[in-house]
Amino acid sequence: MRGSALIALGLSGLTLAACQAVTAPDRSYSLGDGVVSYDDLRRAGDKCKADGGIIQSKQDGGDPAQLSNYTCVIPRAGK
Repeated sequence: MRGSALIALGLSGLTLAACQAVTAPDRSYSLGDGVVSYDDLRRAGDKCKADGGIIQSKQDGGDPAQLSNYTCVIPRAGK
């Protein structure tokens, strides 16, 4: 009985992980790591715009020269 409960729990976890992987592009994401260049920011901006978002710098006082300081903010579908 306990073994089948663990299997059921594991399968439900895998199902949720699969659903998350399918919906991932509809969420905001960080642009990555490394030093920002104009070309990198422009390419990331074009991709972000195609995904339905806009690029914003993080407001926590991070280093503006780092690509990880920028996020593609994609609004939720219902808003």
